[in-house]
Order: sequence, then structure tokens, then C-alpha cells
Amino acid sequence: MRCIILVCLLGLSFGFEDKTVTEYLFDNSYTVLYGALQSTGLTAALNGSGPFTIFAPTDDAFRGVSLNGLTTNQLASILKYHVVGEFVLVPMISQSTTKTTLDNQDLIIEPSGGGSLLINRLTSNSANVDAGNNDIIVNNGVIQPIDAVLMPPVLPTAAPTTPPPTTPSPAVYNIYQVLIREDTRFLDLSLALLLADLTSVLESSEYTLFAPTDAAFAVYKDNLLSPDSPNAQTIYQEVLKYHVVPGGRRASQLKTGVLYTLHGTPLNVTVGSGVMINNANVIDADIMATNGVIHAIDKLLIPQDINQIAGGTSGKK
Repeated sequence: MRCIILVCLLGLSFGFEDKTVTEYLFDNSYTVLYGALQSTGLTAALNGSGPFTIFAPTDDAFRGVSLNGLTTNQLASILKYHVVGEFVLVPMISQSTTKTTLDNQDLIIEPSGGGSLLINRLTSNSANVDAGNNDIIVNNGVIQPIDAVLMPPVLPTAAPTTPPPTTPSPAVYNIYQVLIREDTRFLDLSLALLLADLTSVLESSEYTLFAPTDAAFAVYKDNLLSPDSPNAQTIYQEVLKYHVVPGGRRASQLKTGVLYTLHGTPLNVTVGSGVMINNANVIDADIMATNGVIHAIDKLLIPQDINQIAGGTSGKK
């Protein structure tokens, strides 16, 4: 309600979406940002009454930004540095203005030509608010899309460093967290798992995930894996469960034969000069997680009963 009143008082012609900040991010393909907020437990806070203004990096803004080695507190600090606990709309900023973020560190916000905003212009870590898509008002705040990830001047101190171990360090993130934090090759897979409501599955128990890259997903976008398809969530769920095998298996443990999936039907494994899963090649093996193993593959795996699933007659739950 406050957001609607604000629009009326300012005489602005913005659209209004009756959803929270995080619901908007989820619905509009801010895959990496939403996943990071979820992994740090910040989605609940940003579903609160607000108001919040979030300067929201797009997925393109995250490309080339490494989140490797960050603690949960450090990642949370970076994310909170993008959020101000008040309304910040483009017409409100007529001169250089300092705003304190939820991380208790300041952003310097300035107007720019073309009816947009510049963030931290005089630093080496600046960002531009999208001139053609800004002031997106939702029921607990405003989203301002930006073209770069902002790094706070000060990050929480990480744990004390130790000499390099003689054996590989243990994994520190679960399978879903690895997908969204450690590797930008799986943006489409991360979003598909969210749409299928399967993220909690990959955050517990022990699994092997054969993970299609974004290039593998591209073949099926807007046809088999369209969110607008009839029975879409069931299709997403069953196709993705066909990529998940109970138990963690490194590449050295894979043998020619079959592996049964959460979908209930088997995958064919062929081990030779490399490893093939059905007709897909394992292109990066042994990406370790706290609850299993990820193997990147170059094709999407399609269960044989996909036509029955799409028609709602397969009997899968």
C-alpha cells in the first residue's frame, strides 16, 4: 500500500507489481542474485514489510565475478551492500547523495544523463542503473537493475589462513549452493531447479547430479522446457530428477552399466576414454559438494516417458 501511495503522491506513471522484492527477482530471471540471497538466508528478510530498494545485478553482471572462497558472512555482506532500507527512485536523486545500506556501509548515488543513476561513480567498482528499466515498484520496495556487482569497501574477516593442505580441501557447499555460487555454467539449471521446487532436495541427503550446462539447456528452451507449457512444473520436475542419482559417485567410481535415478528409470553409463551418460558426455567431473558430486554434461537427459509426462499420464509424482 505504501508503494501505491508513493506513486500517487509523486505523480509518477510507474507500473506496480503486487509481489515482494524477492518474488520479483525470482519471477524475472535474476537467477544468480536470487540464488545467492536464498543461500545466505536473506530472502526472508527481503520478504518483510520494508521498504527496501535493491540495486539488483543482472545475471550478465555476475558473469566473470568469482564468488569462490567467500564465507557465507562475506557473501551476505556483499548482498546487503546492494540494499537500502528506504525508497530510492530516480526522480528523488537530483544531486550526489549518500545512502547507508543494510551492510552499514555507504553508497554514493548520483543522477546521470538519460534519466538514470550512477552508483559509486568515483570508485573502481561503479555501476549504472538500467536507463530503460528502472524504478520497478513492488509491494515492499523498489528494484533498480544494475550492470555490475558492487563490492563493499570492507568485507568481514575470513577465517585465519592456514598452509596449503596436502590433500584436497573438503567441500563447503551443498550441491545447489555449488551450482549458484561456484560456477556460472549452470544458470539455467539453477533456475529450472527453482521452478521445479527441487532445490531443497539437493540441499540434503547424498546425490550424484549430472548437470547440463547452459548450452545444453538452450536446445530445449521455449519448447520442452518452457515455463508456459501445460503441466510445466511436472515436466521440469521429472526431467531434472532424471539427472539425479542417489549416493555420491566420483568419476573413478562410475562403471559401464546403469544407474537408477530419482525419476525411477535408469541412465546408461558407458566408460571408455571418457564417460558418457546416455548420449551425453561428461565434460567436467568431480565437482565436489558437501552432500555429493556434480558431473557437468553437454546434453540434457530426456526420460523415455517424456510424452506421457507432458500429457499428464505417466503416473509420476
